[in-house]
Amino acid sequence: MSVVLQAFIDDSASDKGDRRLFMAGYLNRADKWHLFSEAWNEELRMAPSISYLRMAEANNLRGEFKGWAKEAREQKLHGLARVINHFEPMSFQFTINREEYSRVLTPVSPRGLGTPHFTCCFSVVSGVSRYVASAKVRVPIEFIFDEQEGVSADMALLFHEMKRSIPRGARKLISAAPVFGNDKLVPPLQAADMLAWHLRREHESRKSEIETLPTADLLRNPHGHLVSHTDDTYIRKWAEHHEKQEGIDFLKSKRQWQKFRQELSGFADAGLIPPNGSRLAHFLFNCE
Repeated sequence: MSVVLQAFIDDSASDKGDRRLFMAGYLNRADKWHLFSEAWNEELRMAPSISYLRMAEANNLRGEFKGWAKEAREQKLHGLARVINHFEPMSFQFTINREEYSRVLTPVSPRGLGTPHFTCCFSVVSGVSRYVASAKVRVPIEFIFDEQEGVSADMALLFHEMKRSIPRGARKLISAAPVFGNDKLVPPLQAADMLAWHLRREHESRKSEIETLPTADLLRNPHGHLVSHTDDTYIRKWAEHHEKQEGIDFLKSKRQWQKFRQELSGFADAGLIPPNGSRLAHFLFNCE
């Protein structure tokens, strides 16, 4: 049986300070994720049981945690964290300044590229694949993200051209365009949600760069945790590039962007790879 690596990723966005977006998750072999899912579901079923984990519900004691005492919630979360630790997946986090992104880049970008979620998704794929390639691992990687409205459709259409910017060695490890799943049904995505939520809370609460939260420490793999932050200078650089392009106003509204998607889908259905070698490709992806 061939070995495949799988990366599961979820997001958590802050509404404080720079409103930083966190995308975080875990990387492990597919066979280990299968065993993980069985162990995770077993922990979910242990009394008091829940059907799935969403940290927003756990934090506010609603949904699956409605009526729970805080002590019982903490015990359940620690039990699930122990499952993660047992399988020792590599952990990672990617972040971007949403405040700067919305202020500088969104106003001058096409609608689909005007969201930090889209940019951060690609950063995760690029960063994780580069890291694995640097470790001399020659195993294909599948990327599975939690569902995000609009991002999945845009990624499916544009990913082929976007990944050209990734070095060849890392690019060869990417098995296909990222897929998007329902975290209620996919245990590894619930684990990624747990990590992303705690990393975001750690960022909001700490008074210094070295201060950490105990649960965030518990969820990070001490032997392999990848950290990447998109520098604000890159956001401004992308904005300067987009400002120079003609026709930007024809891709800003939701209806305009949907029409653009449909046109690209038509190229794909005709057997073409959009937007291969076109001026549109230069507009969307080249900002050197």
